[in-house]
Amino acid sequence: MILALAVVLGLIAALVHHRGRVFDEIAAIPLQAAWVAVLALVLQWPLLQTREGPVQSVRVQQALFLLSHVLLLIFVWRNRRVTGIQVVGLGVICNLLVILFNGGFMPITPETLTQINPGTTLGRWQPGLHYGYSKDVILLREEARLWALSDIFVLPYPFPRPTAFSLGDLLIALGIIVLFQRPGAQHTSGAPESSSR
Repeated sequence: MILALAVVLGLIAALVHHRGRVFDEIAAIPLQAAWVAVLALVLQWPLLQTREGPVQSVRVQQALFLLSHVLLLIFVWRNRRVTGIQVVGLGVICNLLVILFNGGFMPITPETLTQINPGTTLGRWQPGLHYGYSKDVILLREEARLWALSDIFVLPYPFPRPTAFSLGDLLIALGIIVLFQRPGAQHTSGAPESSSR
């Protein structure tokens, strides 16, 4: 949800910034190997469509999810000179670190789950289970490693579906918004400037 919101906000800001040329400007962003990022998102889909249950039941989906992060890092490296991608890359690294330190899943606490699932109690969320339709594993705060990088932030009402997100997600969203703002001709940083004689 937070990334979809970032795309929408990025498009709105780009419409204001670029006026009627927004889609031309976005199309002019010099991204390399964009198909790698698309494939990474496709590989995350199976885990995000799996119901709540034991982590052992989603090992294949988990492996695909981890592979998607490797592909995202490849995409970021290929486009590291593009404005905004550096921020996206930092977010991907933050997410991957906390996921690797917590058995291949993003930690989320029962307290956070009660915030995004109004009407539920802490007892409803059993630690150690995969939280359905997400990348998360339910863990108590004291059991979660690198807790500050986990899904600790909440996108509350009035959004149609309250959701939790991490610092890494926030950085990825910020990078996407920045990516949409610069004119295509200026996206690549560090490019040599032409000089007039």
